[in-house]
Amino acid sequence: MSWIREQFTATDLQGLLFRLSQHVKAFQGLTPAEISDLLGSSEKCTYAPGAHIVKEGNIGTHMYIILGGEARVLKTGRDGEVELAQLAPADSFGEMALADKEARSASVVADTDCVLVRINDQAIHLRPETGLKVYRNITKVLSARL
Repeated sequence: MSWIREQFTATDLQGLLFRLSQHVKAFQGLTPAEISDLLGSSEKCTYAPGAHIVKEGNIGTHMYIILGGEARVLKTGRDGEVELAQLAPADSFGEMALADKEARSASVVADTDCVLVRINDQAIHLRPETGLKVYRNITKVLSARL
């Protein structure tokens, strides 16, 4: 396995609440209580440099938020892999997995040691009012990427 899964400590959660509400577009407009509720069922994941966080073509059920480190988004083309984006702390990816549970459209590879929040689709579906806000924000993120 190329990643380490951990539970969040109370100190982790407190620090994350502020950072997520201020800097992560998918969480804009959520209250600290709503974010805390989502984080309560999320995981903290650590990936080493070179590790695939998600692989193009694999089915996904999680979105990720980078807390520390850098990663890049890669898409397979005719001439090999093409870099689509560089990701840094507060960037998110994998949002579509929360909505469609389809194959990933690109791979994300850790460039440095990466610490991420991994949010399961069930965390969003179990809280419809919060989920609606998150989905609204995700549509804005995806629209901006297009």
